[in-house]
Formats: sequence, C-alpha cells, structure tokens
Amino acid sequence: MTPTASLIVIPCLNEAAHIGALLEQLRPAAQRLGARIIVADGGSADGTPAIVEAIAAKDPRVVLLHNPKRIQSAALNLAVAGFG
Repeated sequence: MTPTASLIVIPCLNEAAHIGALLEQLRPAAQRLGARIIVADGGSADGTPAIVEAIAAKDPRVVLLHNPKRIQSAALNLAVAGFG
C-alpha cells in the first residue's frame, strides 16, 4: 500500500455509539489533507467494526485495522507500520 501524506489514527474499543459521527466529521478534513483514516479496533463487541466497514465501503480513505493487542500504543504502531 502506498503511504499517504497524513494518517488520522483512531484507536477504539466499543465505540458504536460514537464512531459513525466521528468518521463523518473527519472525512472532509481527510479529503482536504489527502489523508487516510485508520480505525484500529481492539476487539469491539458492540458493532463498531461493522459501522466502520460500512463507511469504508463508501470511502476508500477509511480503513478498519484489527488491533489484537488492544492497547492504544499498539494501535498507533500497527497503523504506522501498515500505512505510514
């Protein structure tokens, strides 16, 4: 995958109530910046991944990344290693 100029990394766990609205607010900024939005999910059980996948299906700048270590620093490291 080609690195982008900027990454917006969102570590999350069980954020179904908020992730959709957050991504809708960030997408215009990502477009202006030429940035990719990486949502690093730590194993949510509330439907967060499905919400992110639905948005990613409409916007290729949004990517769902699975974070098996479930901690924020691991999420950031995974995102940078894979997309930065």
